Amino acid sequence: MIPAAIVTYHPDRAWPERLDAVLREHPRVLVVDNSTSSSARDFVTTVVSSRPRVVLHSLPSNPGIGAALNLAFSALANEGHARAVAYDQDSTPEPGFTAAITDTASAHPRAAVIGANWTDPRRPGSPALFLRPAQPFGLGFRRIRAEHDLTGLLCVITSGACFDLEVWRSLNGFDAGLFLDLVDTDFCLRARDAGYDIAACAEARLLHHRGDKRTVRLLGHDFHPAHTPAFRLRCLSRNRMVLFRRRRLRPLAWSTYELAYGSKLLLDALLLEDRPVVRLAAVLRGTCEGLLNRTGPLRPE
Repeated sequence: MIPAAIVTYHPDRAWPERLDAVLREHPRVLVVDNSTSSSARDFVTTVVSSRPRVVLHSLPSNPGIGAALNLAFSALANEGHARAVAYDQDSTPEPGFTAAITDTASAHPRAAVIGANWTDPRRPGSPALFLRPAQPFGLGFRRIRAEHDLTGLLCVITSGACFDLEVWRSLNGFDAGLFLDLVDTDFCLRARDAGYDIAACAEARLLHHRGDKRTVRLLGHDFHPAHTPAFRLRCLSRNRMVLFRRRRLRPLAWSTYELAYGSKLLLDALLLEDRPVVRLAAVLRGTCEGLLNRTGPLRPE
């Protein structure tokens, strides 16, 4: 059986139920808590202490998701595990998740990462779309549903993804300097560079909250902006530019997608979300920081 790693940061009161769902799918769960308040740390400690198959690493500060996952994966690799599944604190695997992803791992041994087939419970009719280069030249991108197992993807999200720990170690783990956003994208692209595949498992179903999506009606149409906090917009913009510089816009299918997605987030912030000036300032600040190649922890203001 494959163990699991969860990174927590001030989890809500429903988190124990989601943790129990993870425990039903995995024999062992390692929680790395990045919470910065004593009340949040005490809550996580209390929840974990009543579940004997869960091990807690509580960090004194928040070093980011990359650093936390590196700690968890290092511990699991040292115990002899070949693979591990990472979860966000707001994700819930459905029954049969681990069996399905194990089957996909056996069928695709060159897959460094196998993503979950996730759905945002607030939009049940809109399953995940996975990113793949468009043929014949791979200059554009396609976003496709996982109606069956997929291979040849550009990247998948961290939550619910199964990682090959030998590959993780050979690539020197996650880039902790990215702190939060695009940590998964960076790892997937480096794995592709090293000749490994990125896959998705159609039957590994996951409920995952992606942003704070709320319906906004404009000009007679319903839109579903993510209401991304200004801090996250800054982090996304910074890290996107850092990776553009580092990778020289390659692969082009990925950079084209990132430009399109970044533009959508900006338009949502300006037209559909509150405090547009604050959000625009965050995007501009993050972009400038990325152009200067700055990395490291960021703190909400």
